[in-house]
Amino acid sequence: MNNNQYQLDKVVILSRHGIRTPLENTIAFLEKSSPLKWPSWDHAYGYLTTRGGALEAFFGHYLSQWLEQKNINIEPENPDIYVYANSLQRTVATAQFLVNGAFAGYDIPIHHKYTIEKMDPIFDPSIKDESPELKQAVLNDIEEADKAGAIFKNLAPAYQMVSDILEYPQSQLYALYRCNFADIPNELYFKKNEEPELHGPLAIGICAVDAFLLQYYSAFPKDQIAWGKITSREQWQQLIQIRNHYIDLVFHTKTIAQHISKLLINKIDDLLHNKQHKVNLLVGHDSTIAALLGALDFAPYQLPNQCENTPIGGMVIFQRYRHISSGKYFFKAEYVYQSFEQLYTGQAIDINNPPQHYQLQLENASVNNDGYYDWADFAKRLNINE
Repeated sequence: MNNNQYQLDKVVILSRHGIRTPLENTIAFLEKSSPLKWPSWDHAYGYLTTRGGALEAFFGHYLSQWLEQKNINIEPENPDIYVYANSLQRTVATAQFLVNGAFAGYDIPIHHKYTIEKMDPIFDPSIKDESPELKQAVLNDIEEADKAGAIFKNLAPAYQMVSDILEYPQSQLYALYRCNFADIPNELYFKKNEEPELHGPLAIGICAVDAFLLQYYSAFPKDQIAWGKITSREQWQQLIQIRNHYIDLVFHTKTIAQHISKLLINKIDDLLHNKQHKVNLLVGHDSTIAALLGALDFAPYQLPNQCENTPIGGMVIFQRYRHISSGKYFFKAEYVYQSFEQLYTGQAIDINNPPQHYQLQLENASVNNDGYYDWADFAKRLNINE
């Protein structure tokens, strides 16, 4: 690849927040799903943890080295970087730790719209319209994505595993449903100004798997991670299928993805047209990334060395390059994330021990011999909502 012919001109980084505690609205739900006692946490629910902050600072340090390698140098007296986060503690704190890891001591403001713990519309996955037509379009997308019920059939072993780990037959939820875990009915919850949800085994499963993953990423003692019942990478891969499919069906399918990404796409478009900042960092959620990649028509992908499709602390880096001899602009997008192992060990990452890089592909667009897309192929996708 003749990559020294391309100069990185601008980046927009969309990051998921770092390691947090379980969300408050899932705690009561989880307690009903198992007779076992869930471990306690030493931070408020849904907050970035100290360990999460440390790993984000490492990531920030790596990011500054990566930018330097690409000949983008940030000057302390006039830092050419714009940072905008959702107004929740975990997203604002993630932005702060990333910036401190990258450019400690530089005067870089962390922009957020509201007081902490109020959701910013740009990052809010809530439904703005509960019309029967929109709901039906979403149900059609889910049906199309789950051809002939294949996803739910494939998840049967994972559902059984969750049921066994939770000891679900001894739980309050079993007393309510009186059926096997996999047979709990699926139902789309679709209400204006609320997040769409797919109630049933997928929803219970993602809450449980999320809690187990946070224990793992927080390096809990092995006997405390899922009460010592997850002992192999194969089990993790199987369980995390539940999480990936839930995020895919609820946020990545076309109708929802376009519906909840409009404001974010406009924001990214504005940042790319703004000549002021070469580096732009946005901090949101897994739903933010999944919906955006769906709305912009990126190809399906499987991240190496990671079981999650939208890993915690991972970031999508949209890159605009200028071809030096022709002056033409080109595009490349990479998912940059810590591997399953790196998150567990909590090791420092830097240019010599880098995170994983995976190049994302655009549907219905072709790359040149150097692996870049024509900038126009990406730019026109940003205007789909105009």
